[in-house]
Amino acid sequence: MDVIHAWLLEEVSENRLRILTQESQIGKPAAALHEDPSDPMNVGHQNWLRGLAATLLAAKKTDR
Repeated sequence: MDVIHAWLLEEVSENRLRILTQESQIGKPAAALHEDPSDPMNVGHQNWLRGLAATLLAAKKTDR
């Protein structure tokens, strides 16, 4: 399976962080993930983003 994944983390106004992500997958395993109704790839990415956001918010609270 070939995978390309890009992330852009950008500080924006009002003390916010914008996270942009784009991914491309090619191959039989990628096709199987696409067909899986539990959507494990997107669920995993969403969990990662939630964890990242929680970590950043916790770090900001300790910086005060």
